Amino acid sequence: MDNITLFLLTAAVGAAGGLLAKKLGVPSGAMVGSMFFVIIFNLIFEKAFFIQDVKTGLQMLSGAMIGCRVGREDVQSLKKLVKPIILLIAAFIAMNLIFGGLMIVFSDLDVPTALFATSPGGASDMALIGEELGANPAYIALLQVLRLLIIFTFCPPLFKYLFRTGRMQKGEAAEDQEEEDVRSGIPEKTDWKKLVTVFAVCIVSGLIFRRLGITSGAMLGSMLAGAVFTVFKGKNRFPSQIRTCMSILSGAYMGCRFSRADLANIHVLIVPILIMLAGIIAFILVNGALLSRFTDVDYPTALFASTPGGITEMALLSEEMGVDSFKVSILHTCRLFFVVAFFPTMNKLLCSLFDK
Repeated sequence: MDNITLFLLTAAVGAAGGLLAKKLGVPSGAMVGSMFFVIIFNLIFEKAFFIQDVKTGLQMLSGAMIGCRVGREDVQSLKKLVKPIILLIAAFIAMNLIFGGLMIVFSDLDVPTALFATSPGGASDMALIGEELGANPAYIALLQVLRLLIIFTFCPPLFKYLFRTGRMQKGEAAEDQEEEDVRSGIPEKTDWKKLVTVFAVCIVSGLIFRRLGITSGAMLGSMLAGAVFTVFKGKNRFPSQIRTCMSILSGAYMGCRFSRADLANIHVLIVPILIMLAGIIAFILVNGALLSRFTDVDYPTALFASTPGGITEMALLSEEMGVDSFKVSILHTCRLFFVVAFFPTMNKLLCSLFDK
């Protein structure tokens, strides 16, 4: 079969899983169900395939989705994010050092592999950079993918539990999303003419940013263009059907990244996986609490900002659960930019110290 046919088949499998999980009431079911159905499909048939340009399109649509909710008051509040960004970056550095150190001490992973496997960046980026220092790129990529699987398997029900037990203030949970939309000026119905226009603007801007080689340029350019458009033209309601399709495709993309080869290597990485599982959940809860305690960021937003997942996926997940997706995306964009720009250099320095 050709790549287009394989992609359509993969998307169909993801849609079946996503819609089933959503109907069953699974937290973030469209994304989680799609991811697991595609993983199973790929493990059985090894035919899962995702077109990279579709991933780029998802990033631009996510930017447009966020932009539709941005008002002037949101733009004015950006200056309040300087302190949270600094604290968040410091926290992710600590996470990298602590998790990496634990893996070095309690497993057979070498120093560069452990450090790059626990860096909160992209799997392919960290694997390629780590390989230059003699790390095992396959182990790095596998642990990075497993990090995302852990996050999108355990975090949605965990966050849902926090909503239901009242540990998040009323008005911040997903159940109150429609009321919150009305209060924030989002219309009850979608203005399709305005939506098509903002899509066009976002696509052009996203492609320009991507062409310029800017980190996460497709989503960042789209989000900025969408925000500017909405500030001047007013907010708009993003259709839930489109959001569901985006979640299904995003889950399918993550599912494609787990193969039989990854499954065969899992036994070697049992200890690192356990460290990552316990460590990530603890980090999200602790850092979310600290970030909300010492900054003006509310607790739900702090939780999502502390969750080291992909920008597109975190934007979709936060949007679905009624959290401020604009702030979440800004904080994750800064996180990813810093990781790509500075973590490789930092890890190289640490590796050189261990070699002495």
